[in-house]
Amino acid sequence: MKKTEFPRIHLAIDNCFAIKRWVEPYDWMHITKELGDIRLIQASTDNEIDPSHNTEDFRDYWIKEVKKYEKELDLKVFSFYSGYATYRTAGIASLHESKRQAMIDKYFKPVVDVACRLNAQVGNSLSAFSDPVLQDPLKYELVNQYLENSLISMTQYAADKGVTFSYEQMYTPTQGMWTINGCIDCMRNVYSKAKSPMYTTIDTAHSVGQSRFLKPSVSQISQMQKADKERMYYLPEAIQELIVSGQDPNQIYESLDKYDYWFAEPADTDVYEWFSKLGCYSPTVHLQQTDGTYSLHKPFTAQNNEKGIIEPRAVFEAISKSYIAPSIEGMPPKVKDIYLVFEIFYSVTDTTKKIIDELKESIAYWRQYLPRDGMKLDELI
Repeated sequence: MKKTEFPRIHLAIDNCFAIKRWVEPYDWMHITKELGDIRLIQASTDNEIDPSHNTEDFRDYWIKEVKKYEKELDLKVFSFYSGYATYRTAGIASLHESKRQAMIDKYFKPVVDVACRLNAQVGNSLSAFSDPVLQDPLKYELVNQYLENSLISMTQYAADKGVTFSYEQMYTPTQGMWTINGCIDCMRNVYSKAKSPMYTTIDTAHSVGQSRFLKPSVSQISQMQKADKERMYYLPEAIQELIVSGQDPNQIYESLDKYDYWFAEPADTDVYEWFSKLGCYSPTVHLQQTDGTYSLHKPFTAQNNEKGIIEPRAVFEAISKSYIAPSIEGMPPKVKDIYLVFEIFYSVTDTTKKIIDELKESIAYWRQYLPRDGMKLDELI
């Protein structure tokens, strides 16, 4: 029997905490150095390196500065990740080819080029399905193909540059890549056609929305007709109309089949199920504490941990299951390194002291379970 090859685990931090506050590489890299036992940084493109609002000259300057302080401070920018600027657009799921291509040419490719020069990864979420598309199964199928074609092109470009590429797991049908099986299908299709791997990024709070989109049973549909109108509003409009009109619940249930993309499975509501199935295909994991009902990018402070469901050893144990299990047919190779990245957001009204204190506490908390970077997963469980 073949011995399980477990990955190396690393702890890192996204510099999204520094947006609008520490914007020069000198500033956010020195602040990172102050936080404690952390040397790996994921650079959010929102923090002044989004190519849609800078120039090639600026990117040259930025890379030079990053390399300088990597050496001086013993830090490493290992990844670039998209932020809110690109998150708030249909992007590569647009109905318009020129707009999809512009997202690739003006955003994705320049970010990959920067990552290549710094020997770093890239990851992002650059798409959304509009409501008219979600309401129409034929339109959805068409746009989903547009999205997949874009991801194939992006994967090929990143591979040509020697850059690992991941697409982020989300939590509603609007966002896409939001179910375990959906992620598997997409990664498998892209890998088959691009001849290079596209991975995913699991976020510890991105399984908070799927429970609202579980496929209702016949009895639940009947209950919606009687009283549960709130639950009804999470269904396609055509189904809502059938419920309100009093159509037979059995016939309504049959009508749900053509909206299969609208529904999650119970496993999709559990972050540990995500890790158990797809942890081995997630080279980057975004860490935030959550009670399972929100995705607010909270730090791992004692107060948040008291009600939080994200516990380091449980994360390690779940990821290990994905390595022990046989590879999923048609999927890219299991990753050999996993970077656990604090993705903690702060308001412009938060004080510098609050930010630094909470990040220090979060790092110290996880270092109890991952004492040093590069430890093998089986050492941690």
